[in-house]
Amino acid sequence: FSRGDKLYVAGNDTSSGDHTSVENEHVFDTSWTGITSVTKASTVSQHANNASFGVSPKSSAKQIEDAKTELQGTTQMQIAGSRRFTELFPTFSHIFYDFAAQHDSKSSGQSTIMISSDSGQKVLAKCMQAQIHRCNVFIDKSKNAAEFDHKDVSQNDTYSCQRFYEIKSHRPEVNSIVQKAFSDHLLSSWSANSDCSSPLWNLQWIWGLPKASDFENLMVFQKISRFRGTRGLTRKDLLKKNIQRFTSVFSAAAGGLGEKTDDSFNIMPLTYALPHEYNSFVSGYSSIQKFSGEKSMNNWILKPIGMSRGRGISVVSDIEDVSYSQPIVIQRYISDPFLFLGFKFDLRIYVLVTSFAPIEAFIYKEGFARFGSRSYSSRPESLHDNRIHLTNTSIQKEFIGDIDRSHPAYLAGSNGGDSKVTVSWLWKRLNEIGINTDLLWQKIIQVCTTALAALGSDIQNQPNSFELFGFDVIFDQRLKCWLIEVNSSPSLTCDSSLDTRVKGGLIRDTIALVDPPIFDRKALEDICKRRLTHRKTACNKSSIDVLEHDLSQILVGQIPRKYGELPRNIGNFQRIAPGSPSFDRLNALLNSQKSKQPHSMNKRQR
Repeated sequence: FSRGDKLYVAGNDTSSGDHTSVENEHVFDTSWTGITSVTKASTVSQHANNASFGVSPKSSAKQIEDAKTELQGTTQMQIAGSRRFTELFPTFSHIFYDFAAQHDSKSSGQSTIMISSDSGQKVLAKCMQAQIHRCNVFIDKSKNAAEFDHKDVSQNDTYSCQRFYEIKSHRPEVNSIVQKAFSDHLLSSWSANSDCSSPLWNLQWIWGLPKASDFENLMVFQKISRFRGTRGLTRKDLLKKNIQRFTSVFSAAAGGLGEKTDDSFNIMPLTYALPHEYNSFVSGYSSIQKFSGEKSMNNWILKPIGMSRGRGISVVSDIEDVSYSQPIVIQRYISDPFLFLGFKFDLRIYVLVTSFAPIEAFIYKEGFARFGSRSYSSRPESLHDNRIHLTNTSIQKEFIGDIDRSHPAYLAGSNGGDSKVTVSWLWKRLNEIGINTDLLWQKIIQVCTTALAALGSDIQNQPNSFELFGFDVIFDQRLKCWLIEVNSSPSLTCDSSLDTRVKGGLIRDTIALVDPPIFDRKALEDICKRRLTHRKTACNKSSIDVLEHDLSQILVGQIPRKYGELPRNIGNFQRIAPGSPSFDRLNALLNSQKSKQPHSMNKRQR
């Protein structure tokens, strides 16, 4: 077990029972320079099971050396390597959300809270006082729990460094799937935080949109499963507006750099927000009508702006059928969808965003292909048949009885359920008929990164946040990938074993990837108390050395992952930003646009 910049590994057992007194305990020095020495320590009381690197109290010297070698292999994520803690946290203030959130890309790294100012010091003092109070509540609760369970109260130091999660949702399906994920052996070191009055959890899974007050006094390495301000991505009318703006700006930028203009930025079907763009819609509808010459090729899909799961959706071809009692988007219907075995389908793709400023995102390599329950037809008389044209799972549930043995969900066996199949099963079948699914996957990544880039610069830095989004995409017969919409808080309902397997794995891998670091609550309390009274730990240490030592104590010698570093546990995810060709191209165009802005501003000023 770790404590400060030491890793303790149990040596010779000198007593029996659950609580062992260990003599000649091996101590690995895990300071920021890495493991540098092995020494002997005095007697320490510690539960034998806390030898967390696979070394038991009766381990041989070789086993201890093997554990040391294994530990050295994980220094990037678990032990400070070539980077110091102070490179991530230049001041003590930077470990608190109230300060770190101010350092977003739009302010060029300049905080709106001046740390050295009187107001900044007051905010810092408030943050530290809040942590002291929370630590007191937490430690008192853990002592009471230990005494109630007839445990040695001295073991509460273990609780101080334990990782806790909290689920904040009234939806039983969310509570169930998240709790099951934490019961997986990969996450077995986690415990539920039963005391909501002391928010010293490491990770909070929240369903609804968090309030600004939910972030107050948090430390930046506590993680919460939602971003604020993402409506520009998840609300249909705002998504359309942002992508339209992005397309016009970056298509021009591509031309300015001498790139061949293509339709790679054109990722959404023609879309209008009604009633504001009704006249524009009429003009677009009339132009298509004149060009196509037949109504069957001029189909549109109506979607209420504030609704999800297929509610209120309809398909129309006659402009007289366009009616609404609330704001809607009307989108050109993909009348020539790519079919599989004669059925229309779309794809539910899961994307995990761990940062918007700058963008860092991972795509899950498993998802769902959602089919209509009847084979596809473009005949006008079939237009209002939801079994054919609307693939939303919540809509197709009503027609499960219509699915026969020719349906992909039936043919997929355990990889199918209701009206959907796994993406991996579909890819395998498409490969068998000569479809290049690697190319399809790259097109999906292009669509996802473009949508994120269109919004990313509008979201302020939120170092505590991560979020899963559900991207719905569809291919046409030319195998062009189109973005239909982006869903916040995608459904976690498990109606079948297929749902349980895919969504359960998704949540487990998400938590493992986010991987909030352990922090020592007792050390945090002690250090905050000392800093409030301006006492130094040693007069011969510089302030930067004191900060380095304090951070190492709080984070138990474990440096949090830095932006751009690959996560230790990536699971079934694939990183798409930064690092993918599509995102790197977008980033280059973004930088070219930024380089032109100062010139334009100077010209206007002159």
